[in-house]
Amino acid sequence: MTGWGSVVNAARVEKGSSVVVLGCGGVGLSVIQGAVHACADKIIAVELNQHRLDLALQFGDTGLLRAAELVRQFTTRGADYAFECTAVPALGAAPLAMVRNGGVAVAVSGIEEFVSIDMQLFEWDKRYINPLYGQCRPFVDFPVLLSLYEQRRLKLDELVRRTYPLTGLADAFEHMRLGLNAKGVLLPHGD
Repeated sequence: MTGWGSVVNAARVEKGSSVVVLGCGGVGLSVIQGAVHACADKIIAVELNQHRLDLALQFGDTGLLRAAELVRQFTTRGADYAFECTAVPALGAAPLAMVRNGGVAVAVSGIEEFVSIDMQLFEWDKRYINPLYGQCRPFVDFPVLLSLYEQRRLKLDELVRRTYPLTGLADAFEHMRLGLNAKGVLLPHGD
């Protein structure tokens, strides 16, 4: 809901627009799925981990670019929307550098510490939003998500790459740190 809702409810991505997604873990892949649902024309994943970039292709990424200047070249003037999904404080301002004048930068991961931002990044009507849980409206959003899942238009099963027994908690954290999973799931009663 956090990634999907940030696209659909908070940013209100428009059909035909360009979207940059910084970070392709479970939340970033959900942002990509929301952008696909919103009929974005270009969806660009920015991720350092090759395994997660490969996952992004399966979820709808239409270009693998790694820097703001390349995003500008790919979109001509910068993306219409950029979503930060890394939880890396140093990247808190990155979506502002990737959007065009009048674009929307979205802090999806909810970085909760001081981040220094160059105010020039806000020039020319850029907006920066930090939605809580994708501005979820449970009685509206959950039926839509369940319907899309039933139609196989929302990839939830594909997000779960591995399951772990509770005794495998150390492995789950190590796989998360290495970026091997979109989502790892702990099972309370074993495999």
